[in-house]
Amino acid sequence: MRNRERVACMRRYVSRSFTAFVAIGSLIGAIVPTASAASLTVHAALVRDPVAPMVLADAPLKLTLAELTKESAAAARSATLPAYGDALVEAVKDELDGKAPKVVSKFAGTDAGAFAIAQWRLLSRVKPEEWATLTSQHANTVAWLLSNPNALELFLTSGDVEGDRWGDAVRIFAEIAAADPEVLAKCDDPKNLPLPLRLAIATALVHATPVTWMADGSVIDPVKRYQSYRAWDKEGVLFASFRDLSAWEMRYVVGSWSSDEDLVWARANIKPELKVREKVGDGAHMLAYNLFNKNGVSVQEGGKFYDNKPMTLAIMLEYGGVCGAISRFGTSMSQAFGVPAMPVGQPGHCAFIWQIRPHEWAINNDISGWAESGCHGGIHMTWGHPAWLMPLMQSAQDDRVAFARSETLRFAGDFLAGTKADAADRAAVYAEACDERTANYGAWRARFDAMRMAGREVKAAQWRDAMKRATVAFARQPMAYAALVAIAEPVVLPAKPTDKARAEYARGVAANIAAMAKAGADATLADFAVREVVVRQAEAIGDDSKRSARAIVLGEDPPSDEKLNAPRATDVVDLALGAANELDVAPDGSAHAAWQRQIGRVVSGFVRQPAAREHGLKRVELMVAALMKAKREGDARWIADRVVEAAKATKDADLERQATAFRATLG
Repeated sequence: MRNRERVACMRRYVSRSFTAFVAIGSLIGAIVPTASAASLTVHAALVRDPVAPMVLADAPLKLTLAELTKESAAAARSATLPAYGDALVEAVKDELDGKAPKVVSKFAGTDAGAFAIAQWRLLSRVKPEEWATLTSQHANTVAWLLSNPNALELFLTSGDVEGDRWGDAVRIFAEIAAADPEVLAKCDDPKNLPLPLRLAIATALVHATPVTWMADGSVIDPVKRYQSYRAWDKEGVLFASFRDLSAWEMRYVVGSWSSDEDLVWARANIKPELKVREKVGDGAHMLAYNLFNKNGVSVQEGGKFYDNKPMTLAIMLEYGGVCGAISRFGTSMSQAFGVPAMPVGQPGHCAFIWQIRPHEWAINNDISGWAESGCHGGIHMTWGHPAWLMPLMQSAQDDRVAFARSETLRFAGDFLAGTKADAADRAAVYAEACDERTANYGAWRARFDAMRMAGREVKAAQWRDAMKRATVAFARQPMAYAALVAIAEPVVLPAKPTDKARAEYARGVAANIAAMAKAGADATLADFAVREVVVRQAEAIGDDSKRSARAIVLGEDPPSDEKLNAPRATDVVDLALGAANELDVAPDGSAHAAWQRQIGRVVSGFVRQPAAREHGLKRVELMVAALMKAKREGDARWIADRVVEAAKATKDADLERQATAFRATLG
């Protein structure tokens, strides 16, 4: 029996049995002691509301706004959402199965189509047993959410939920709505959704995974957290910019690791000169940098450093701390005034990012830059862990309406995975999502994944077009472009690429990233984007000496148990220097800084490996000569200085003398 027929049968059964269920409800436990929890929940809901509208009619579900609104609300109130979800899937399949991607995209672009896809998205992410509990406890709020297109869209497009805990997110949203009926107020304008709704959704999404107080590890109550920020906004103690935050941005305010009491303390105790929008993050530096407390206890001793007192903001200010405490303090200072912020990890360090200006993220307490900053434990980011994803998501979210349309198309592409559509068709729909909002990195990643899955169905010209468009879409985010390149790489490279082909490929990618850096993309991001591509190609060239090849690119000591032969080492040096020199497109700025970073590492790398040293030094001599001829004496001397530094690190006296003599010739 087909799914649609099964759903129809279920509809007829429930409809015809409704009166009987009500009449013999008190006997069910005795007659059917093994009845499932779900069926008992359905019965209980019907008994509570015997005049609830019947959802499960004989006719197929109609994909109109009126029908979707009415039937989803009724299903929530009669605890039959799983059955409604089945009917919805069948109706959308009937509409899309076997249709061309353009038809799918057109459907997703209609109000009814977008609403149907949004309902499917949420219904499919919450388990049936969770829906049973939710509808038994919060039927009206669930009905409101599922039957309100703008609210549902905001719920689904304000970042995902850690661990896919969408059921918990819905529950928390309902609990907040129970405490504040204004959450469920009218929200007809998608460009101007009410603050209570945005705040409630932000709180529900981020607290779906419990957020704990850093002082003692206790769980922060999400309803109280919502109520506190709601009250603070009404009191006018938050910066005015708080009212303009999207639900996604608010996540990084209400997800604070500080208690409500600590946040009140922060507002009362921040230095007056820092109590302004552009300086509040610098409140981090109110904290003294202390490796030891007054009794000589190391900060590495954890709670003992604070004399085992709860690590409140007041205690942190009294005792001081190192990078972790400073960054958490700055994060909390920002959040206390309604400014999004979050700690980020860097190699051997903790920094934090915050909105230095409305909708503009910056790093504070920084030592490594964006490229080496990553998501801190206890924080959730939607597209992955690198910190550079936050400004990228910000860019996507800055046009909420376009981003929502793009996400709807991405969801439609995901829906096709359960139909007859192949990977190439899904890729075409994802491409439409990319065109709708070019900053939607999630759509781009889905597109490239589907294209790769489609194999030969996707032609080389399509790959070239997609990669060309990606360079434009991520002109300020070279790491996003490099991540997409990594997905495409096995397909766009020849089946058995030569070392020369790998080098040409790396130079081509580096040239695109150089253009991004020249236009103002962050230097650390441009550097790391090129480095990742070069490392992969170097490891492939190195064959059975991958770690040695990688060490040349990264400027590290080679492994003691592995040696790279001279021909392979030569090819790796040429690959790395060739890609690095593609960044040499400007006398200063981001591109020049990225070029220096690349050259410095490669020089250090080949000087450390005897098999690569001779060829590498010859290449450098030619580069230096060319720079001197071009009257770029500063860059020529800078490279020669790097050679001297690398030679000293080898502890080879002869090599150091040669390098020093070479440097002396440059004045």
